[in-house]
Amino acid sequence: TVAGCISDTRTAVSIFFYQLPEVEDETVAFCEGSQTTLNTNYMGSDTVSYEWNTGETTSQITVGAPGTYTVGVTNSDGCTNVKTITLEQVDAPIISNITSDEFTIIVSTTFEGDFEYSLNGVDYQDSPEFENTQGGRYTIYVREKNGCGETSSQYTHFVIPKFFTPNGDTFNDTFVLTGIENYSSSQVNIFDRYGKLLINSRNTPFSWDGTFNNRDLPSGDYWYMIQIEDTIFKGHFSLKR
Repeated sequence: TVAGCISDTRTAVSIFFYQLPEVEDETVAFCEGSQTTLNTNYMGSDTVSYEWNTGETTSQITVGAPGTYTVGVTNSDGCTNVKTITLEQVDAPIISNITSDEFTIIVSTTFEGDFEYSLNGVDYQDSPEFENTQGGRYTIYVREKNGCGETSSQYTHFVIPKFFTPNGDTFNDTFVLTGIENYSSSQVNIFDRYGKLLINSRNTPFSWDGTFNNRDLPSGDYWYMIQIEDTIFKGHFSLKR
């Protein structure tokens, strides 16, 4: 219109809209040490071709390494849509440490996961802490809830009181190592804060009333070294009067 050259004719333009193949991104988990199948899950009825970033050209592939996988789905009109699959590895549990806090067994793992725990391999619980557990030798089981591995470890759970109160009220008057008589060999040494040996016991039930040479010892912290078969426990407890 600026130059005054206005066309009196029009050219028809036909526009054809082709649908993209419908695909949806996914996050997939698989067990450590295994393989899994990744699928385009394309549900269309038309003819399509596939091209994965691994170079494969099938509708599904089998892989065994975590990472990001993409597949281009191209229909007969030449339209391509790309699906991204994030593959995450679920590692088998690893027990890093087991400790006892009086009557409670506490299980620690190297990393967090969807784990459950057992003392017998049959009855499992979500918590890694087993409360009100009597002393003894246990096999601790940890397994991944989705079937991605299980591990176990032998553990000697020995209940060592944190304190006792020898005040004559008949309640908690003695420092007792319950169940020590059930082991084939044991040795208990109790020391004062200066390292003086106060009592020694071997292969017998152990109970101490807080005396030395028939004299009451003062309130304070006392140290122990206890050997149960091939396991050694070291620590301290309080005597309160």
